[in-house]
Amino acid sequence: MFKKIVALALAAGMVLSATACNSSRSEEYPVKLANITISKAPDRVIVLSDSIADILVSCGFIKKIEGRSDECTQEEISGVKTVGSKLKPDLEKISALSPDVIFADSDMPKEQLTKLNESGFTVITFVPATSMSGISDLFGNVGAVMAGETTGREIGEERAETLSVTMDDLQRLIPESKVLVTACYLYDEKGTSLKDDTPSGKLFEYLNAVNVCKAGVADDEAFNALKLANPQYIFCDIGVKDKIMKSELFKDFSAVKNKQVYELSSELFSRQGNSLVEALTDMIEIMYPSVSINPEDPIKRTESSKAETSKAETSKAETSKAETSKAETSKAETSKAETSKAETSKAETSKAETSKAETSKATTSKVKADTSLKITKDMFFEFGDIKDDIKKVQNRLEALGYFNEEKSGYYGEVTQKAVKAFQKANKLTQSGNCDYKTLTLMFSAKAKAAG
Repeated sequence: MFKKIVALALAAGMVLSATACNSSRSEEYPVKLANITISKAPDRVIVLSDSIADILVSCGFIKKIEGRSDECTQEEISGVKTVGSKLKPDLEKISALSPDVIFADSDMPKEQLTKLNESGFTVITFVPATSMSGISDLFGNVGAVMAGETTGREIGEERAETLSVTMDDLQRLIPESKVLVTACYLYDEKGTSLKDDTPSGKLFEYLNAVNVCKAGVADDEAFNALKLANPQYIFCDIGVKDKIMKSELFKDFSAVKNKQVYELSSELFSRQGNSLVEALTDMIEIMYPSVSINPEDPIKRTESSKAETSKAETSKAETSKAETSKAETSKAETSKAETSKAETSKAETSKAETSKAETSKATTSKVKADTSLKITKDMFFEFGDIKDDIKKVQNRLEALGYFNEEKSGYYGEVTQKAVKAFQKANKLTQSGNCDYKTLTLMFSAKAKAAG
């Protein structure tokens, strides 16, 4: 296999496909990713990236992991030999394991990458995903390298889907509230924070909370912005809590005064596999102690639920088959009597449906344009925003029958769901965000009302 180093876009997900394993080996390889070609399935891999290790474990490729960096602390691979740190691995230890592929992060020093390259190893580096769809892509790419373009990619993408579904399931456990909840994650007592434009930074959305650490804020203004936002909850790295609680910089923060500062390892937020679910679960248990979460691994629980559902459906189908046979006999006896009744009812139903259609048509025609909001092409509202213009959106959604709550100007979960419902009814992309296209149609006479 030709030895090269390649940088790829990171993206991941979670669901194992049993049916995919039937694909022919000859159809799986070569796998081409950027400027590298993988000619066959690797039997021996070394994982230096703890984030990629998360994905390999999730996708069931543990047996192929021959070596790991010190940072890959996942329990499932704790017995695998270590080869030093992920940024400066031990070349001799790597050589002794004769890996077919080495997985690394994109921030590995160029000097180290060059050494691995010159030693003849195939090194694939990944840039962290910036979105959940990006995570799905990474799972697919890692899966393709490990098990082929069809089988492996399907395994990866399905695992990513399970991750997403699990996180959605966890969010549904949280009680709805009209009160705005604010939070953040800090790496140190200086205020270095997890921004809201990353998958881990967006975890707060699943908590029905707002991450107050916004992307794009200059470093020298970041702490002032944090202080102004004054989050109700502060999550921080291990060993940072005491420093924050004793710091003069944080003494006036609500989270400090109310002792709402909690430690969670930064590893949970840097990894883009199962650790995302673990981080979300931990934060839910802290912020919503009344919520009951099954102690079993959330992802395994979701998959178990799927299996149980399938079993129940099979049983239901068998029962239905027996009942159908019995019902068909009865149906033949009652059909004659019902035919006469149906013919009479048909005429009445037709008349009622005509009346309903005319009523619906009349209702639709009553929608009028709303000019209260001055819409511009760069206007955009999303979850967590607080603006006076959002009140106008909420008023319009109420007039159209999609919203029935207090018009606060806060773009929370209720508003997001109302926008999604409007988008679905009006055949728009169901993003839950108010973009130019959504707003233009919403405030026009062409907007379709609910119902």
